[in-house]
Amino acid sequence: MGQRSVETVKEIEETRERLEGKLLALEERMPVLTPVKRVAGLALGGGMGGTIFWFVVKRARARKRKKQAAQPVNAVINLVPENVATKMEELMAGERAKQWALGFAAVWVLLKIAEIRQLRALRRAPAGGI
Repeated sequence: MGQRSVETVKEIEETRERLEGKLLALEERMPVLTPVKRVAGLALGGGMGGTIFWFVVKRARARKRKKQAAQPVNAVINLVPENVATKMEELMAGERAKQWALGFAAVWVLLKIAEIRQLRALRRAPAGGI
């Protein structure tokens, strides 16, 4: 190790010791925070943080609404994927398939009505039993 390196390390150590001394002096001068002050500071900081957070969220939402209002709205909304829709069209092209589909729908509706009637009867029944 050269002479210059030793001097540099020595300067770093001296600077570190000097800073530690200043930090200790600063800590001695600062008052001790009581628990009440800590809680008050936490509440105040949390309240301010929450207020700022919601202010930013409100502005972001307003910008988003403004941007969406400027975009044109598509008139056609596809609820069913295109390939499923074309297959259903092919299946429903025949008269027989329409009759089966209508029959299944009617049975499903009747089962739902029966289920609702049973639930109403159970609600009206006394709690001790039937």
